[in-house]
Amino acid sequence: MNFKTTLYIGFGVVIIAMGIIASIIINTYQNQTQQMNELVNDRYIKIEHANTIRYEMSSIDLDNVSERNEIDQQSIQLSEKAFQRANQKLVELEKLIEIQQAKDIFAKLANNYDSFRSSYDELISNQASESNLNLLERVKEDKANLLITIEDLIDFQEKVMQDTLKQTEEAYSNVLKNIIISGAIGLVFALTIAFIVVNNITKRLRKFKSVLVTLADDHYGYTRVDIHSNDEIGQIANAYNELVSTLEKQEQIEQQYRIKIEDQNWLKTSIAELSVLIQGVSDLNLAGERFIQKLSQTIGASYGVLYLLHKDEESPYLEKLSSYAYTTPKSNQLALNRISFGEGLVGQCAKSKEMILLENISDDYIQISSGLGHTNPTRIVIVPIVLEDELLGVMELATLQPVTDLHRDFLVQANEMLGVTFNRIFKHQQVEKLLEESQILNEELQTQSEELQLQQEELRTMNDEIEAQYRSAELKTKELEEIKDRLEQKTKEIIASSTYKSEFLANMSHELRTPLNSLLILSQMLRENKEQNLTDKQLEYVNTIFTSGHDLLQLINDILDLSKIESGKMEIVEGEVLITDIVNSLQRQFMPIAKIKGLEFTFEYDVNLPDIIFTDEQRLNQILKNLLSNAFKFTEKGQVQLQIAPSTQKNEKFIAFSVTDTGTGIAKDKISAIFEAFTQADGTTSRKYGGTGLGLSISQELARLINGTISCESIVNQGSTFTLYIPQGEELKQNEVENDVTVSIPADSKDASDHEVATTKEQPLLIGKKVLVVDDDMRNIFALTSSLEAAGMEVSFAENGRDAINILQEEENPDIVLMDIMMPEMDGYEAMRVIKSMREYENLPIIALTAKAMKDDRQKCIDAGASDYISKPVNLEQLFSIIRVWLHH
Repeated sequence: MNFKTTLYIGFGVVIIAMGIIASIIINTYQNQTQQMNELVNDRYIKIEHANTIRYEMSSIDLDNVSERNEIDQQSIQLSEKAFQRANQKLVELEKLIEIQQAKDIFAKLANNYDSFRSSYDELISNQASESNLNLLERVKEDKANLLITIEDLIDFQEKVMQDTLKQTEEAYSNVLKNIIISGAIGLVFALTIAFIVVNNITKRLRKFKSVLVTLADDHYGYTRVDIHSNDEIGQIANAYNELVSTLEKQEQIEQQYRIKIEDQNWLKTSIAELSVLIQGVSDLNLAGERFIQKLSQTIGASYGVLYLLHKDEESPYLEKLSSYAYTTPKSNQLALNRISFGEGLVGQCAKSKEMILLENISDDYIQISSGLGHTNPTRIVIVPIVLEDELLGVMELATLQPVTDLHRDFLVQANEMLGVTFNRIFKHQQVEKLLEESQILNEELQTQSEELQLQQEELRTMNDEIEAQYRSAELKTKELEEIKDRLEQKTKEIIASSTYKSEFLANMSHELRTPLNSLLILSQMLRENKEQNLTDKQLEYVNTIFTSGHDLLQLINDILDLSKIESGKMEIVEGEVLITDIVNSLQRQFMPIAKIKGLEFTFEYDVNLPDIIFTDEQRLNQILKNLLSNAFKFTEKGQVQLQIAPSTQKNEKFIAFSVTDTGTGIAKDKISAIFEAFTQADGTTSRKYGGTGLGLSISQELARLINGTISCESIVNQGSTFTLYIPQGEELKQNEVENDVTVSIPADSKDASDHEVATTKEQPLLIGKKVLVVDDDMRNIFALTSSLEAAGMEVSFAENGRDAINILQEEENPDIVLMDIMMPEMDGYEAMRVIKSMREYENLPIIALTAKAMKDDRQKCIDAGASDYISKPVNLEQLFSIIRVWLHH
């Protein structure tokens, strides 16, 4: 029997039983209700008729008869109608009365009614009789008797009605008890049937549920349902078992697909990383080193060699280009740096252009060694590097792990990419070689042309042949010119890319320096505390803000310096430098730091040192300050020492500046990394010492620009020594082609003397002077206005160049103008040109204040009409000094 039939039978029986019980209850209830309604309606109608009779008889007015000699006909008519209605109700009431006692009362009522009617009629007919008064009394007595009889009948009917209600209530109680008993029996019967049916269903459902619960736990896997029945639950169990089988198969398919996707993602990611690593590299050795290292690390190889194909001789051969963990044991004579085609497995791989995989390697084949020991590889894979069916090289790898199909796919794609890289480098070298040949050929052609002109008369007979040769040479020259044009176009693109980078850094410098300018000016004014209204704690907060702003400014300057160095546009100003000036400056700057940290700061000089060296004083100071800053930063106790001594390297004289500390030291494997940009010896997020990692990178590049170098020797937990070597000669060797270094000429003595005169002037020189501040940033206007007004100057401002010109045209006549450069509507360059073109303001001093601090920005401002130039953030002392200079002029 199936599940559906079982439910139908079980619940059908319950429904039929409940239907029978409900029918019995409903029928009993209806009979009881009908009986009660009949009794109540019967008694109610009788009482209603009796009340009507009483009302009609009561409405007959007998007082009018006693008060008048003549009876009102209208009253007689009303009384007659009342008798008629009462008589009608008596007839109807007589038909309804069934009980004998009620019949007796009704008979008395009928007699009293007849008596009252008779006496009333007699009273009406004897209107003028002397006995009227006696008759009236008798009529009233008959009426009273009638009303009393009606009351008795009503009381009797109400008593009967109450008895009937009481009997009905008792009968209703008995019916209710029977209904409750029948309902209880039916409910027990229905629950029994339902329990049997539900228990039969839930027993198998619980068994099915236990299987589903185990399905939710991955540790148990997929469990089948052990239910064997022909009903729907059995069919569900069978369907579930089939679903589990399908899910297991689908999960296996998804697992395989997921592994395949992960393998593809790993493959694409590894290829992309490898591509980025060798992208833009134009040196074969560097490309080979990066490639073999990254590829070996990616597939877990412990040994690798990259061979490059050479076709210079009659028989091509393979020569080792780069390697990874490569060692040549003394006993191993098979490890070769040069291999011919067909020689060994590498030569055979080059000859067949097919991958070779060796397994079960013998112990004497090769050993993979480290500082702790050595072991033997388990697999050797040799892969050809092929591009468009042309062999470019062979790569050999040794590994301790199995070489999977994924590794093979990676090796194939990686070698294809390496082939493209090698081909690109070859083509680049060929283009350079062709360019050199074209230059030589052009010179040769020019020489031949001159010789041909001199020998024209003698070699007239050979004119046709020479013209043919000339046309051929001209055609080749055109081809070389096309190559040259393409190279020039590529060079322009590189220059444009560098320009975009410089413009981006300039704009970022402006955006960062603009808010920083107002921050530093206002914090500097607060530090001065001229009104003496700040607490020590507030001054400490202000000093922290000012110091943080200067640190941010130094970071911006470091990034700009690094950009200038990378683009080869860092300015070098060379001149005579007193070593004692350098030492005194460093001593003044770092001696307070040494005292605060409790360190000993000493200097050592060599007796053979010259008094003066010829170099860039600013860059030398910048390098030494960075080295000493690092020494004090990483030294908690002990000392920091600066040693200056002459040195000779490769028959050239140098001055060696050595900074030695007793600090934390640097691990040997990280010494080379600390000279890279944004890199520190401790690069973790929990490092103890902060910093951007730009200092040493910039110092190294600055040292290179002044033809010097920086070396480092260090022992962990014992200290470090950084040594700067700079030439001792009178002149710097310029390398304009490689570095594009521009040597600037120091400012003339006239300007210098002007500044010296200006700095000696007192503050009253500024009092009452008018200054026009032109800036689109209200924060800078507020900061500059506050500082200038504090100095006693009268300040007006404009938010762009056009507003500034309008102010000047309104006869403001300022004594000096402070002009921002980057503004909307009209920038500072155009505004200065317009102002200088106005005759009345052609000698007006204009100081350019700009957040752009890139190379040539100063000259651009001067060319546009600026009298002087200050980069943001503005140093107030420097600003007031320059203002005094130009007001003095």
